[in-house]
Amino acid sequence: MHRESDVCIVVEGGYPYSIGGVATWLDSFLRSFPHMQFHIVTIRVSTTGRTPKYPRPDNVVDITDINIDQCPAGRAPTRADRPAILSFAAQMQRLLSDPDPSVFAQLMLDMQRSGLGRVALLDTRAAWQGMERAYNAIAPNAPLVDFFWTWRNFATCIIALASAPLPRAKSYHALATGYSGLFGARAKALTQRPFVITEHGIYTNERRIELAVADWLYVSGAGGYDVSQATPELHDLWLDAFRNFSAIAYGACDVVTTQYRDNQSFQRNDGAPAHKQRLIPNGIDVDKLTKIQSSNEPRRPTIALLGRVVPIKDTRTFILAAGAVRKAIPDVEALIIGPEDEDPIYAADCHSLVRHENLEGTVRFLGRVPELAAFFSRIDILVITSISEAQPLVLLEAGAAGLPAVTSDVGSCREIIEGLPEDGVEGAGGVVVPASDPKATADALIFMLRDAPLRARMADAMRRRVESYYSKPRIDRLYSELYASLFETRA
Repeated sequence: MHRESDVCIVVEGGYPYSIGGVATWLDSFLRSFPHMQFHIVTIRVSTTGRTPKYPRPDNVVDITDINIDQCPAGRAPTRADRPAILSFAAQMQRLLSDPDPSVFAQLMLDMQRSGLGRVALLDTRAAWQGMERAYNAIAPNAPLVDFFWTWRNFATCIIALASAPLPRAKSYHALATGYSGLFGARAKALTQRPFVITEHGIYTNERRIELAVADWLYVSGAGGYDVSQATPELHDLWLDAFRNFSAIAYGACDVVTTQYRDNQSFQRNDGAPAHKQRLIPNGIDVDKLTKIQSSNEPRRPTIALLGRVVPIKDTRTFILAAGAVRKAIPDVEALIIGPEDEDPIYAADCHSLVRHENLEGTVRFLGRVPELAAFFSRIDILVITSISEAQPLVLLEAGAAGLPAVTSDVGSCREIIEGLPEDGVEGAGGVVVPASDPKATADALIFMLRDAPLRARMADAMRRRVESYYSKPRIDRLYSELYASLFETRA
């Protein structure tokens, strides 16, 4: 039996086995609270690697892996278990169609008592009959075979979550809704300990984007041109399920935090009660970055995109904007700094676009670099052309180093560039433009590159805004106060 930790952190598909995003944030977060002890629960699939990418912090007492695509066999069922098996199917049906936290809590309690697992709940005649009833109730228009595998997928995940060891902790902290949020809701139901959710991106929005381009979901078209779509498709079942998972997690938690205001409206639309919401942005090491000074060495006017060469970062828009800027400022240099191995086909397309536009002397691909901050002194303007972001750390880090920015109007970029009343800083730190708009991006860059005093004012506003509102000590204090309030409530 592991000793009780202060906080059990639940993360889906990341730390400590992958680098970047939430995993990087979590590693820094854990090291910010050396006086506290953490237990990490990582929800993952069995096919992903198990080589840690981060050295384990001294205050992490243990790491528990849950393979969401595998669930235990459980005890052998008897004839007397038929009602329990049918009850599981009925509760699963409600879970997929009705976001009632009490139903999920009862399901977790029932499974803990019964000891049933995959054999009884998925591989028996009663399990099949329960699945058929759910099919007829919620997705009769879908192919039965496709529904069967969808049902089995969700049921496997729920059984895996319900059967996994529940670490002893004073509180539980999920870094998303989805399956990590459901695990937190289970912990709340079984222990009545405090439970908090922190969302970087909105889980349902991310799943909605994935499902929109999924080629494995069958759409019958039986609804024709009937916009009411009285009979749901399998696609709708997946969307409803993820939306319900979020609503269950929101209903079970004590507090739900996110980094910026627009996310809070998404959370409320998905069922988060307004009285539970708190705004806690990302924090960065301001002291280290504010010491960076712009280089006095002669160089070309320089713009840079710092990020992976992938479609979501819309590197093509940056390249096309660089071409338009060159027509007005012939000696401009455009740097693309980031790895190209995540989507080699897209990266090759970007290289081809540079050649097609005759931009070889303007656009340079530098690939992955060991220290991004080392380039801040050699850049005039940071550029973010992403079509989706939450709260980009690179924008905060560059701002702390005194770099103005041109960003697409996604995530919290506008908040960071133009400020909030509570950050106490007047003046914009750059220009916000529509996403996927090379002309608007180029116009903003030309406007700023031609006006050095303007860039200096923007750089000063960015530096002061990040120092006052996004400094790591301030954010660590907000989380310390949050944990203290949860522990006090429990006591």
